[in-house]
This record gives sequence, structure tokens and C-alpha cells, in this order.
Amino acid sequence: MSQTSNSTTPAETGWLENDFQRDGERNIWALKTASGGFGYSDGDRSENYVLSVIQNATDTSVMSDELAAGMKDWPSTYHLHHQRANLLRAVSDHLSGPILEIGAGCGLLTRFMGEEGHQVFALEGSGRRAATIGARCRDLDNVTVINANLQDLKTDQKFQTITLIGVLEYARVYFSDGSDSDPIDQMLQYVANHLTDDGVLILAIENQLGLKYFAGYAEDHLNYPMAGIEGHYSDKSVVTFGREVLANRLRGVGLTGQRFAYPFPDYKFPEAVLFDPAMTPDMGGRFAALVAGAAASDRQKPKHLHFALSKALQPVMENGLGGDVANSFLVVASKSEITASANDYAVYYGNGDRKKHYLKRVAFQGSADDIVVDRQPLTDDPMPQNEDLTQILEREPFLDGQLWTQALHDIMARDKWRVAEVTTWAQRWIAALGATVGIDTTSSLDSSQQIPGKWLDAIPKNMILDKANNAHFVDLEWHQSDDIPVGYLIVRGLSDAFNLMEMTGANGEIHHLLTLVRTVCHQLKMPLSETQIMSYWDQEAALQRKISTRPGKYRRNQMLKTRVAPQAALKAVKRHGKRDKAVRIITTQYRTLLGKLTK
Repeated sequence: MSQTSNSTTPAETGWLENDFQRDGERNIWALKTASGGFGYSDGDRSENYVLSVIQNATDTSVMSDELAAGMKDWPSTYHLHHQRANLLRAVSDHLSGPILEIGAGCGLLTRFMGEEGHQVFALEGSGRRAATIGARCRDLDNVTVINANLQDLKTDQKFQTITLIGVLEYARVYFSDGSDSDPIDQMLQYVANHLTDDGVLILAIENQLGLKYFAGYAEDHLNYPMAGIEGHYSDKSVVTFGREVLANRLRGVGLTGQRFAYPFPDYKFPEAVLFDPAMTPDMGGRFAALVAGAAASDRQKPKHLHFALSKALQPVMENGLGGDVANSFLVVASKSEITASANDYAVYYGNGDRKKHYLKRVAFQGSADDIVVDRQPLTDDPMPQNEDLTQILEREPFLDGQLWTQALHDIMARDKWRVAEVTTWAQRWIAALGATVGIDTTSSLDSSQQIPGKWLDAIPKNMILDKANNAHFVDLEWHQSDDIPVGYLIVRGLSDAFNLMEMTGANGEIHHLLTLVRTVCHQLKMPLSETQIMSYWDQEAALQRKISTRPGKYRRNQMLKTRVAPQAALKAVKRHGKRDKAVRIITTQYRTLLGKLTK
């Protein structure tokens, strides 16, 4: 649920008064004696824009519509989008004040922790960013903003929680305690020294060996492919780590109690967070589809991928390697043992661009033989009155089986796939739909036949085949009050499934979504004209406008231009001579990984 501050006691700031002075105009504490500058910035234009949006907003809460309206590019979206708070929502039971937030950026996570009622000290080296946090948290007396570099915060004050969210990787660039040791270890030692005996560090960082980096994503900081995997770091550069090296670094400063979690697509905009019980060989395969769905939403996806992540995740997870090659880590670490429920497998938040009253939190909990999927609203914003669309959030058993869109990917990922194969795949869904809804699908389909609107979500991405090959529809979230035509539901389901395909093989028959949908509908004995299909797309676009804050202004045109049968991405990349070396490396690395998986 959305929260506001439940703290009525201002933060205790006496320990700051020796070295800092209060700047009431900017709502920050600044050093009395100037120190070295802080060079990290998204650029003056971007940072001034974010500051201006926050200063001019009357509502600066995490879920503020005013701030959401200010998102226009990557930097502003990163600093203003509420989805980033999912990272701490997933481990909120470990948060306890006083909290020291190191490298607080522009204050989105500061605001979240403040709204949760915790006493927060937000440390930020950039004066402009510190002022941005001060503006964002101006109504929260339990938040104190400190404008200083970490090495300038000389105090014996202890904290119950310290956070390093996207910060540790920059230690070699921005931090030094004057010793000769690695600044990574220096920063972690600083944290360990300033934690209470039972306090926790909450750390988020990219995984040097994340699967998406094998697939061709650029390393986040050096900004070119394979940079992290090949270890192109120096003692003066940004650096990331694999799981075991990171765990050893934490142990080296006495943080032996560790709980790893795995945000997907990464820690920046997590749609899902999985815990270790979901990453074992016995359980991993059951959660691979959840991970694949979340990973597909990555906002930094490159133009070309060298293999389909959604396909690779199944064998990776089944072999218990999901944690080792997760794209990033969320770690709770302590000097003592960390208590965590063995029955917590994952939490899923879904699309963060939904309207506030439609956001949700889905928890996967229970024993291995009896996992329950518990869906709850994320906020307490009231639902619209008298709307013809209703959201249903149900508690259901976790069904183990094959997601039907995965079966489609198996077909379309192959070169020379045929439309007839896709039609056979669709017929299995249509048969299950007919049996569920109570319509005859054995002969020709009447596109104008009306069915109850409660079946609006009975589409392939919500269909699972169990181990006995029986079809089940799950997560039927959206109910429409009016009946809907069969033609609309079929076009909706097909278009959604085709747009979920991460990568398709070469195909000489079909090259565009409109043609593919029309051809499959014809082979299903439900012939539709282009005009009818586009009319159904308009109907879908209207539905998405009710649900989403960002449905796409030209949604139908985007669908029309979608190419569903390109040459395989790897082949396309190989044609670029300047990338040949990267292609050879990625292919070798990936084959090596798959070799380990299949032993």
C-alpha cells in the first residue's frame, strides 16, 4: 500500500553540528569547510530539469502524478519513476532507522524510506542533487539531507541500516580513506564500522556476469558489450562483481550474514525480485517464465541481441544458475545471521506504467509443494467509479507447467518456421478457450459472437499446460462489464503473443504483424479484413489507455510496423565487420555457458 510518513519526531541531528551547518533555503546540511568537488552528473540540463520539476510540484511523494508527468527522457524517468522503489519494497522488512543512505542521488529512494516513517540521513556529494532531495523531502521532518562526500562524513554515529544502491561500483572513482587498500574494501569497511551490531547493509549492484551482458547488452558504466565479462576494469574505474566475489568482499569486512535477492530486469526498474529459494535447481525452472517476462521489460535493451534471453533462462534456472547470472544483485548483509522466511520465493510488481489504482504486488509464498500466488493492490488509491473495466486480484495456487507463449517462442525462434505451425499452436488455445467459455470452436468461428467480458484476459500469455497436458487460464485480471466479440479476443490474444516474441527466426512467408494476424485468423476459419483487425486494435488501444499512463500515442501504427520475421539478430550483427570480434567472443562465451548447463 502507499505510505506517508508516520514519524512525528524530527531526525536527531546533534552529531552533525560540529562539521556541518544547516542551509534552510535548500533544506540540507552543508560542510562548514569546503571539501573536494563531486563530479558525477547526468549533465547540467538534465539535472536542472529534474530539480525544477520537483521544486514546482505540490505533491513530491513517490507516487506523485505531477512528478510522473515530468518524465521525458532516461535521466528524468530514472529520477522520478516510482517503479524504482520496488527494490526496497521487496526487502522493506529489513529497513529500520536510523538509516544512512550513501549516494542518495535525487532522492526517490530517500522519499520512499521517509514515507515509510524511518529516520533517514541522505548523504549526497553533489550540491545540486542534495538540493533536489531537500526539495523532494521538504515535508518530511524525519529526513535529513547531508551534502558531503562519504570520506568527509567523519562521525562515530551508528546506524541500524545503511544503503549502497548503485554506489559501491563507483568507490574506486569517488572514495578514498587515504589508505593503500582497494577503495571497494575501504567503503565496505566504513559501512561495517558504522553499523550497529545487529544493523544491516542493503546493497544493489549490477552483476559482472549477468546473462543479459552475454546476450549483447552494453556494460552499464563503460557502455560497450563484453566490458564487464572480459574484466575491462582498472584500479581507477567503475567495477562490478560476480556473486561469489561480492559475497567474499562482504565477508572480508565482517558482514558474514547475507541474504541475496535478484531483481529483474535489474535493480534500477525491478518488475520482479526473486529470493534464493526460487533459484534452486528444483524450483528454478518453475520461475523461469516469471523471470523472462520481467526481463523483457528492460528499458535499456539494445537493438540486437545475440540470443533470446527468454529461451536461455529456462536451462539456466533449471540448473540452479539463475542467481549466478542474474542481471543484478540486491543484498542484505549483516555482522550477524539474517533471518529470512524460507517460504518467500518471489515478489512481482508488473508494469510500473499502469495508473496508480491498477498497480499491484504479487507474492509467491508457501512450501515447495504448495506455493500460493497472492495478489494485492500496491496503493490505496480508490478505483474509478462507474468504469466498465474491473480489476480482479485473486489468490490462486501456483500452477506448474508450460506457459503457452513459450510454446509459440519454440516455434518462431527457429529459422524457416511456417504460419501453419503457428496456426496449430493457436488452435490449442482456441480449443481451451471454447471449452472454458462454452462456445463451439470445432467448425468455423463467428467473429461477431459475443462472450462475457470476464474472459477478456483468457489469452495465450495467461494459459498454462500442466504436466498432464491440460490447459488452465490463470490471472484473469481484467473483466469488462459489456460482452466482447470473439474476433476481438482472438486478435487481442494473437497480437499480444506475437509482440511478446523477443527474437524470431528467418521466415519467407510473413514479414508484418498485420499480415500474420490476418493469415492465422483465416486458417482458423475466421476470415477478417484488414479494416476489421485494425478496428480491434483500436479497441485494444482504448483499453490500454484506461489502464496505462503511457499506452503509446500511435499504438495501432506501432503494431502495423512491427516486423515479426526478421533475420536472426546474430546474423544481422555478423554483417557488421566492426562487430565481428564481439560476435565471436559472445558466441564462444555463450556456448561455453550452455556446455556447462548441459553436462
